[in-house]
Amino acid sequence: MDLVGKCPPDPDSLAAAADRGFDSVELHLRPADLDDVAATAATVEASPVDAATVHTLHARPDDAEPFRRSDALATRLDAYLVVHSQYAQHTHIETLERYDFAAPYGYENNPGATPFHLRNLVLDRGHDLLLDTAHLFMSQPDYIDGLTDLLRADGDRIRVVHFNDATPTEDGLPVGDGEMPLERTARLLSAHFDGRVVLEVMPDYQADALRQVREWVG
Repeated sequence: MDLVGKCPPDPDSLAAAADRGFDSVELHLRPADLDDVAATAATVEASPVDAATVHTLHARPDDAEPFRRSDALATRLDAYLVVHSQYAQHTHIETLERYDFAAPYGYENNPGATPFHLRNLVLDRGHDLLLDTAHLFMSQPDYIDGLTDLLRADGDRIRVVHFNDATPTEDGLPVGDGEMPLERTARLLSAHFDGRVVLEVMPDYQADALRQVREWVG
């Protein structure tokens, strides 16, 4: 698996990601980053890291322009589009599909979405899943069994995974600050997943996360 950082697409943040040891990152977009898609793409292309993935803005699902501009940036950078918004549920996928994304893309599982729910609304409808392990932990009492089943049964529809620590009510925590069985998670991913794993913690904690996951998986 390929371990990926996360940062906004500005020169200082991109350079800092490289200094933390990453070759590629997921882009965390702010509204101003999509005012001029070509300029933002040029900034990333001139940086020392590649854009592995582009996360859509947290826009309302019926607001087409932020999703289309996020897709345009991912297409320019030959990156994978993470389709996710705090305002969108998986029941909004039919609306989001109308935007005809050009980049390869997947829908990130929301907190509360069980594997049963994800199969009904995402996987069984032919869509790729962006698997956020912390969101799954918040949704699934038997988290390890649920994760193992998803990776074994639906791994061909999962190309990107988000990795961070969480409690049953909060995600995005530094490694070791939550309640997830992170070493078991990392070893499961190493055994059953051959894609990109985004270390989705705040920038100051990403170098530690990278070092720890590398120790766990050898």
